[in-house]
Parts: sequence; structure tokens; C-alpha cells
Amino acid sequence: MKISPNKWTRPGLAALSGLALAAAFPKIDMNLCAWVAFVPLFYAMEGQSLRRVFGYALLQGFVCYVGSLYWVVIALHDFASVPTVLAIMPMLLLAAIMGTYTAVAIWSGEFTARRLGMPSLLTMPIAWTALEWVRTYFPIGFPWNLLGYAAYRNVELIQFAEFTGVYGVSALIMFFNVVAYIVIFQVYSRRIQTVGLGTLTGTMALALIFGSWRIHQLSATAPQGSLKIAMVQGDIPQSLKWDPKFLETSFEIYRMQSAAAAQQGADLIVWPEAAATFFFQPDDRYPARFADDAAYRQRLLELAARTSAPILFGAPAFGVEDNRVGFYNRAYLVSSKGRVEGWYDKIQLVPFGEYVPLRKLLGGLVNRVVVGFGDMFAGREQTLFEVRRGKLAVLICYESVFPNLARTAVQRGANILMNITNDAWYGKSSAPYQLLAMAAMRSVETKAPMVRVANTGISAVIQSDGTITARTSLFKRTTETEHVYWRQEKTVYVQVGDIFAETCLALTLIGLGIALVRPRPGAGAPQEDLSTLMSANGHRR
Repeated sequence: MKISPNKWTRPGLAALSGLALAAAFPKIDMNLCAWVAFVPLFYAMEGQSLRRVFGYALLQGFVCYVGSLYWVVIALHDFASVPTVLAIMPMLLLAAIMGTYTAVAIWSGEFTARRLGMPSLLTMPIAWTALEWVRTYFPIGFPWNLLGYAAYRNVELIQFAEFTGVYGVSALIMFFNVVAYIVIFQVYSRRIQTVGLGTLTGTMALALIFGSWRIHQLSATAPQGSLKIAMVQGDIPQSLKWDPKFLETSFEIYRMQSAAAAQQGADLIVWPEAAATFFFQPDDRYPARFADDAAYRQRLLELAARTSAPILFGAPAFGVEDNRVGFYNRAYLVSSKGRVEGWYDKIQLVPFGEYVPLRKLLGGLVNRVVVGFGDMFAGREQTLFEVRRGKLAVLICYESVFPNLARTAVQRGANILMNITNDAWYGKSSAPYQLLAMAAMRSVETKAPMVRVANTGISAVIQSDGTITARTSLFKRTTETEHVYWRQEKTVYVQVGDIFAETCLALTLIGLGIALVRPRPGAGAPQEDLSTLMSANGHRR
């Protein structure tokens, strides 16, 4: 089968590949698309120069992330008053940056395969995994919609992430794509096709067998403890959330919901990120101009004492670092006696939302989405909150998409992961659904349950096997009270971290290094013998 000579055919196939991959993630959630989404791209790349390979992969990634990140326009336009035309520009820029990671990964896998005479079913999954790990941490960290997240609903299949993290699931999906391509189009020799298909079949079977056994084992093992947790979804519109005139109404909503939760016997009441829309300080020392904030602080402490239930909530706080006044995105725990038990400052701040990266370089070119606070101070370490013999670790907002934060918390002894967030920024777009899907993988990796409490939804309890339960609707004011059980164990991933992805990165760099110094295949050979040479080395036909 040959591609039409039409100059738009190959770019069209790359774009189709990007659309298919975007459809694999929520809100469309056609997760099976992820397993074959790269096949059109690989077909478009066949027989092309490496420069074109990079270009087609860039196009594929760009299209995919335009389809995945369109909610950026909603946040900028609806809540930062940026005109639609201008709001589209940052989204396109971000999609292009994410597409570049895709291009580098695909190019690296293809370049190494061609130069070293190796089948791409070996190089492509490794290179892809390596770049996903890089994207998680460098240069500013934005691991949105890693390939493995598309399989979040395939609970039995993804349990092996407790060894490899989400990166192992990504590698498996990419391996499936490469094998599907070489078998459908008979790209390599029959022997390579057979080995690839056999390896894939065996790997999938082992993953499913292990996953089924692991889920059964978890359900059959008695939990070490439990908490009855009330998730208060206040559903406060973002357009009103920070309006001082709405503060009393907002506080009253949470007061009433919390009182009702306490009557149901909740061991812990949880409010979302920044649910307290006033400055809440660790002590009662406030400047005179913040007297109203001090009064609301006292009312919140009295609420906890009156309901006889501890309250975990998000609130802004101010402080001084390096002789500079700044602010924190903070989570507090107030005891059932009305005392501040501790707090946690968000470590992974949102770039361009809570701080401006490389401010000296970019400060004059960009503005933050979140106005009113200035650049926020980042937290330095995680806090473990104790409630009735249970230890809780808080992930604020999109910290839930960073595997290392959840892993470190469980490694330090956290029994339950608490994810408090405000997803009102995204409207009814795909973002809240995508955040929930990514958060679910943290429980699979660590085998620690997660309680997700969102201002406008989606709130949910994620079981230790990644199953999503007690899920609320978007933009609905409600309080869900659920028993959350935990088991005292530390997975391989919790203990060793990203060693799988780091190994893939090391192999990719080694492969690229060898490929760069090695002569091109067939260099110096007569042109008529080149096809014979490639066939002998197991290359593409």
C-alpha cells in the first residue's frame, strides 16, 4: 500500500493521528484510540527524511494538544478578560511546545532505529517514555495528558504502574502502536513481526493477569484504618469567588454544608482549594487593615469547635521571604477544638498562573491569569496531617499530575492523599475530567486512596486500585460523605521512584550518542546493494 502523491496526504495523516490521540483523553474519552493513534503518523513518516519525520510528528503533537488544551482560552477569556483572539495565542504556543516534545521523542526513536539498524519497536517506546519524563520536570514541568493516562479506565491493565509509574503504561501503549503498524503494513521481516506481536501479546496478558490478581488481593486484604470524610463542593462561581461583597455568602455556604456533614458523623470535613476567600494566618496577628480577615478566621475556628469535627481547607496566606512580602496557596487543618493543627504550602505552582517563570526575561511579555496576589511563594516540603490515627498529605490543584509529589508523600507515611482544587477556571470544558483521570493514576502507583474535593467539581474518592467512586457532577452544590479505607503498604514505585523512566532516558541518550558517531547505514556501499543490506539487517522494506 502506497501513499497518494498528493502533497497534503502525509500532513493529513499526521493531523488525523493528533485528532485520534486527543479523542483518547477525557472529555471524549475514546481511550481505545490511544492504542492505534500513532499508526497514521508512522505511515506518513515511512520513507521520509528525518527532517520531515520531525515535522510530521510536530504537527501531530500540535493538533493533539490544541484538542486537549483548548480550555486555556476559556480561562483567559472568561476570567482574565483577555479578548478571544489574544487568548488563543498562549494556547497555541503551549500546544506548539508540547508538540515539540512529541517531535523530539518520535525523531529520536526513528533516528536511532535508522542509524543503528534496529527495529523501531525497540527504540520508539523507550524514546517516548524518556521525553515524557523530561516533560514532567523540565524546563518548568507540564506533564499534562501523558500517554498512559488514556488507559485510566482500564483498571486491570494499569496495575503494573505500581512498579513503573504512569510512564510504564505510556511505554506499553506506544509499543502497541508500533507493533500494530509493522504488522498491518508488514514493514519489517516476518521474524521481527512475529517477535513483536508475541512480545506484545505476552506483555498484555501478564499485565491483565497481574492486574486482576492485584485488585482481588486489595479487596481481600483487611484495611488498617478508615476515615469518614465529607467532601464539601461549594460550587462558588469564579466570577464571584473573590468579590468582597460575596464573602459572607460564600462563608455561609460552607458553614451550612459543614454543619450538615458533622451531623452525619464525619471524621473530617474537607473544603476545596481557596475555599476560604480571606487571608487565614497561622496565628491571630493581623495588620489593622486586615481586621475583617481576622474576624473570619475566628469564625472558622469556632465553626470547627462547634461541629466537633476537624476541617481541612484551602486559603491564601501572606508572609515575608527575603525581605519581600508575598503570598502562599495554603491548606490548613483546624482541629475539632478549634485550633490550627498545621498547614501545607503548595510546592508546584502553576506557571503563568501563580508565578511567572524567568520573570526577568518574560515578565514584560506575559501577565498572570490569577490577578491580585502577585507572584506566590512556593512551599518547600510536604506536611503530614494526622486525623484519628490516619496520616493525610495534601496535593493542591494540579499538583495531582506530578507523580513524584504523591510518591514522596506516601513514602513519608501518608495513608490518604487529599487533592483540594478549584476547577471553576475551566468551565464545562474537558479540563476537570482530564484532571480527575490523571489523579486516578496516583492511587494506582502508590496504592493509597485519594479524596478529591473541587469547588465546582469533579469531587470523588479514588480507591487504591484507581477506581473512581462517589463522583459528583460539575457545577452542583453538594456534600458527599464517604468512608475511605487505607492499607499500610509501599509499592515498588513508592520505594524506587522513576527508575523505569530514568532508565529509558539513559538508554535514549546512549542510543543517540552512538547513532551520532556511527556512519550512516550503507555509507560507501553501491546504491544497488543498499536494499539488500537493509533487508539483511532487518530494516524496513
